[in-house]
Amino acid sequence: MAVQTQKTINVFIHNLHPSTLKLSAVSSDDSDCFKLQLNEYPERALLLVEPDDYIVLNHSPDQAYLDYLIDIGIGTRNLLIPSPSHQGESLSEKVLKDKSLLAFLQRLGEDGNQVVLHPYMSTQLEAKIAHQIKGTVNGPPPELSLKVNSKIYLPTLLHELALPVPEYEIVNSMKVVETAKKFIAQYEQIIIIGNHTYGGLAVWPIRNQAELNAFTINLSQCNTEELFLVEKRYDVLCSPNIQYLISESAIQALGMSDQILDQAMKHHGNTYPSSATQLETLWHNSRRLCEALQTQGYRGLLGLDFIETTEGKVFAVDINGRANASSFGLYVLRKLFPDSYPEKHLIMLTHLNIGKPATFTELRDILGHNLFDLQTRQGILPYNTGFLQWGKFSAIIIANTQQESERLHRFLKRLSIS
Repeated sequence: MAVQTQKTINVFIHNLHPSTLKLSAVSSDDSDCFKLQLNEYPERALLLVEPDDYIVLNHSPDQAYLDYLIDIGIGTRNLLIPSPSHQGESLSEKVLKDKSLLAFLQRLGEDGNQVVLHPYMSTQLEAKIAHQIKGTVNGPPPELSLKVNSKIYLPTLLHELALPVPEYEIVNSMKVVETAKKFIAQYEQIIIIGNHTYGGLAVWPIRNQAELNAFTINLSQCNTEELFLVEKRYDVLCSPNIQYLISESAIQALGMSDQILDQAMKHHGNTYPSSATQLETLWHNSRRLCEALQTQGYRGLLGLDFIETTEGKVFAVDINGRANASSFGLYVLRKLFPDSYPEKHLIMLTHLNIGKPATFTELRDILGHNLFDLQTRQGILPYNTGFLQWGKFSAIIIANTQQESERLHRFLKRLSIS
């Protein structure tokens, strides 16, 4: 009699929703645009899945794009689309209302198989799904996820570990403007950070009264007890992001890349390898943070943002207890080039704007020979292609040399209207 092998079945569900991200005091224009685009973000997880994995999406991706990914050894055809529900509901909420989808997920766990949910960020919703299908979540407990993703938690953790802490104060919305004025008088340039941020939203670099006035307008949306972090803004050489994968028994470093940030602190992508010079300090400090979080029960992907100042100081400035923008590019690089990825050059660029709606086939024609393929082992790998309905997409530049990565970057800059 044949013995059936028990296996782990991975299900990726990247649920992004305003209720999950809990953004602090963003302008209504930013928020409305963001809500429209959140529906497309779950598609990014196609870059993280293996062929036998499953992925839950709001709708099917462009078939030509899916075929392209499969051809280069990325993605899966095991797509799970929950039944349409009330407008504005999150992906995980849709799954919880789709009884047939829940039954299918539960059947995947029959015969002793283990169904593991891989969320974008661990919340009560994914925990509820896992409970109903008798699966597990590759992520921290929801209450720890909420704690770690709160921007006011990091200074506390840094103090506990006796690691360097930027000059800061934590204040509520009633005192943040007064504190900001005090910091401006002392340091000239400051940053105000909301308790919950994403990609530069709810982050305000302040250099003058006009910028402080603009922040005050956004502040009017807040309740009186909402908390903010007011920090000195340092002159920086680079802002490395370090990716880890944490399990109960191991901490695996996935890579270090530099964040691409504009003057408004908006995130536009990452570059690999990092240009950081204080590598020993960065790896040591980030490892200590991981160990502390692992002890508390943290599991899954973790991103740590640092700054290396012009004075040679290194500060941890953010914990991203979730998948990060760099997670996708670094995973693809290691998957496609398991033996040679350290020698590769990578640039991850978000929200490139070609100025008009397009299909993936049309985008492929625009990119031409610059599109990534396995023969040349370099080129532009598009993702976030659901954004093409607005004329936007994101891209991973993979190159064998820095010169070629810079050439491809210039090509995309000429292509993009913003």
